[in-house]
Parts: sequence; C-alpha cells; structure tokens
Amino acid sequence: MRRRHKRHGKGRDTTVARFEQSRANEAVVLAESSLVGERRVSFLRLAVLALMAFTQGVVAELFAEPYRPVMDGERKLAIGAYALFAVIAFVVLRFQKPHANKARWFPLPTTVVDTGFFSYMAWHTWTRAGHFDAGMLAASLGMVLAFSVARYSWLHVLLSTALSSTAYALLAGMTGHGSPARVSFVVCCYVALGALIALTNAEVGGMFLNLRRRDGLSRFLPKQVVERVMQLGDVSLEPVQREVTILFSDIRDFTALSETLQPREVLELLDEYFGHMSHIVMARDGIVNKFLGDGMLACWGVPDHREDHAELAMRAALDMRARLEEINAHREQQGKPRLRIGIGLHTGVVAAGMLGGAEQHEYTVIGDAVNLASRVEGLTKALGVDILVSESTWRQGGGRFAGERLTETHVRGRREAVVVYTLEGRLPAPELAPVVAPIPAAAGT
Repeated sequence: MRRRHKRHGKGRDTTVARFEQSRANEAVVLAESSLVGERRVSFLRLAVLALMAFTQGVVAELFAEPYRPVMDGERKLAIGAYALFAVIAFVVLRFQKPHANKARWFPLPTTVVDTGFFSYMAWHTWTRAGHFDAGMLAASLGMVLAFSVARYSWLHVLLSTALSSTAYALLAGMTGHGSPARVSFVVCCYVALGALIALTNAEVGGMFLNLRRRDGLSRFLPKQVVERVMQLGDVSLEPVQREVTILFSDIRDFTALSETLQPREVLELLDEYFGHMSHIVMARDGIVNKFLGDGMLACWGVPDHREDHAELAMRAALDMRARLEEINAHREQQGKPRLRIGIGLHTGVVAAGMLGGAEQHEYTVIGDAVNLASRVEGLTKALGVDILVSESTWRQGGGRFAGERLTETHVRGRREAVVVYTLEGRLPAPELAPVVAPIPAAAGT
C-alpha cells in the first residue's frame, strides 16, 4: 500500500504532477507583481507626505490660507508616526522577496494605517480649528482606495473601499458637514471606483497569468497541445491511447554533407530546413514532436482526435516534397548541393502524453507504431524512393492519392512483413455536377 501511495500520490515526481502544482507558482507570480505594486505605493506614500508638508507650509503661507491646521503636539506626533511608518515600509519592501502569504496580509495593516491617518488629520483639524474640509478628506481617502490597484487580491480592494466609505461617512456625520445625499454620492463613487479596480485587477491578472503560462508551455509543447491545455486544463496532459499517423523524415547523406560545412553553417541549414517543414506539418494540423539530428518526428491524431489523420499526414508528405524542390532551386542558384530526404508514414496505436520530471519534459508519442514508422522511412533509401507509406496508412487515406504497392519486406524488430506503397501525388477531385440543371416537369415550370 505504501508503494502504491508513493507511486500514485500527490508527491510523485512526474510532469503532470508538476503541472498540478502550477497554481502555487501562479500565486508566487501574483505575489511578485503585488510586491512591485507595494513598492510603488510606499514611494508614493513618502511623496504624499512631502507634498503635504509643502502645501501646508509654503503654499498656505504664500496664499494666506484662512484655515490652517493647528500644529500642536498631537498633530506633530501623528505626522511623525506616519512618516516613520512610511519610511519603514519603504525600506522593508526594498528587501522583501515575493511570497504568496505575505502578499495576502501585508496590504491589510498598511491600508488601515493610511485610512486612519488621513481620517485623524481631518478630525483633528475639525476639533482644533472648527473646520472640516470634506473635499480634502474625500481626495485623500480616494487616493488610499487607488492604492489598491497594485494589491494582490480583490479582498484588499474590498477592504480599502469599506474603510474609505466608512471613514468619510462617519466624519461627515460627526461634524455635521455634508447632507445625506452628498455623503451617499461620495460613498457610491468609492464603491464604483472599488468595483472598477477589482474587476480590472482580476482581468489584468488573469491575462498576465495566461500569457505567462502560454509562454512557458510553448517552450516545450506543440502549439496544439498548448491550446488544449489552456482550454481544458492540466488534465489534458494525462496519457491517452489512440490511433495516430506518424511521419518520420531525415536528410539523406547528411553526415557527409555536414563534414564539408562549418558548424554554424550546419545549424543555419537545419534551422532553415526545419522551419519550412515544421510549418507544413502545423499547416496540416499535425504536431512536430521532436527533431532528431537531421530527422523529424511528426504525428497526427493527438492531442485532439481526427478521423482524417492519415490523409492529413499524406498531404503533408507531398507538401514537404514540393517545398524541398523550392529549397533546392534556391540552393542551386547559390551554387550549393541539392538536399534529398526520405519520408516514412505509418498508422497505428500509440500512447501520447507528458514525459519527464521538473527540469526536462516533453509531450511525446510512444509505441510500436513509432518504431515501425522509423523503419518505413529507413526503407526509402534501400528502395530508391523519397516517400513510403505503410499499408495501414494507405488503407485509411490512400483512396485519395496516387501510388502503387511497391513491396512486402521484413524490417528489423518485426516478425511480420511490412507492405509499403509509394506516394506519387493526390488524385484529381471528381468532376462536379453542372451548376445549372434542367428543372424537372414536376417542379411546376
């Protein structure tokens, strides 16, 4: 029982299990974004303090403001405590590392302190000078609410909205400044702003995570698999057993050719060649599974089931032949030798899914059908043709293509003989019926 639990439990070190833990990684990504936002808020907090000192000192003196705050000991203590808090938050955040739990709780006390400070300043001015500046209080609390743009969760936005609305309503009611209609309007504005911020944060955060996730998956998964994972989730990476069509191809005499080239030239040649051939495979709804030196493995029928996988693979093989002619024409103009390739196709049942651990993983197909496709490709050189199709592939898609039964031969690793067909081209489509036909008499003409 222990062995079974270890093998199938949450702690198994498989790629699928690693993908199941991606939600935790996404939380770290959000925490990182939240930390950057909190750092910006801490800088703005210091800037607001400096601006407040400037406006209440120089500007108030310059324009002879009629209502100037009383700078008694309590007010100085509040400003000093808030300034100390702002400096500590600024310094701590500079050395803070992204952490999901810290990102959840850190904005809570800072939001309470910010709201409490501006509310206290408004209350202090009213109790000492008898003046209540509703506009300044509304602006300062709105700024605290705007800080939640950079916050980790919609709960932080809810807290900021609730605190700002409550503080303004209480102070307006205590001081008798502000009718119920005016207070209700300001509170509604806070609620609307909070809702907009929460929705925007959720949408932008979701888009950011999806882009980051798509980029990460695209590094090692075919495009079709990436789209499937994005739509259906990580469960789509679970292994499946399905009939598919496999295509193997390689460049003839590539070893001899590469010996005449510099390593950089070899890489440029393969990059150009695989770029063309990969595009053909994907254009025919196939996936490029891997590159094997100068060879390529592609398949049709996974991750999404297709009834016409054999036909699509055969079309892709013909497209690859045609594209090679274009490549060779260009190479001849440059005085370079022509390339020759061999392509083998076979249809059979495989297991498809993720393989690997946390550091190295890929989506691949495994089974006897893969090995046989490789053997069929190997026969192209011995039989002097560029494309060979196994009998199973020919039965499923050969009715739409021109070719002939070439031979029945044995290949290494199989007892049964393998029947292969050449692939010459597509058969012409049947003639269409005339667009305009005589109308039967029964039609009432």
